[in-house]
Amino acid sequence: MSHAITITKLMDGPRNAVFHVYIKGDGVSEDITDGVLVDPTQSFDPSQKSIPSITVEKILYNLVGFDAKLEFDYLVSDTPLWALSGGQENKVCFKDWGGLKDRSAIDGSGKLMVSTSGLIDGFGTMLIHVRKD
Repeated sequence: MSHAITITKLMDGPRNAVFHVYIKGDGVSEDITDGVLVDPTQSFDPSQKSIPSITVEKILYNLVGFDAKLEFDYLVSDTPLWALSGGQENKVCFKDWGGLKDRSAIDGSGKLMVSTSGLIDGFGTMLIHVRKD
């Protein structure tokens, strides 16, 4: 058995998208490392134009029993985005500062990923609002 990550696309417009993410530990496995949450090449409506990169504008999350970190995939070393602390509901808006952009440059895949710490029996949800760049 392995941990579950369920991703539901709530909205996929021409410039923005919102994803609901549910994470649940299986009680035995190690933490999640580099679980893909949003992939610009696969997560969006294929009838729309190609999306080269994304910018995270808002995160709403509630993690029970574990912590997580979001990062962008990069060939050499992943680009850290934000640390999510378990135990409380939290809303973070980066829109006033232009959002948190994928800074992985040419060697990055553009994927938004999650890694956990202490997940074992934990569970949690996230709403992630991204802008398509």
